[in-house]
Amino acid sequence: MFKFNKTYFVFAIFIFFIEVLISLYLHDKIVRPYVGDFLVVILIYCFIKAFIDVKDI
Repeated sequence: MFKFNKTYFVFAIFIFFIEVLISLYLHDKIVRPYVGDFLVVILIYCFIKAFIDVKDI
C-alpha cells in the first residue's frame, strides 16, 4: 500500500513551485483564484500518489 513513486513526487514539487510563483507574482482576478485552485487539487493528488499506491479511478 505504501510505495514511493518518484514521478508523482517530482510532479508535486513542480506544481508546488508553480503555485508559489502564482501566489507571489500574479495578482489578477482569474489566474490566481481559479487556476491556482485547480492546480492545488492536482498537487494534492500527486502528493498522495507519491506515497500511497492506490488504483486510479
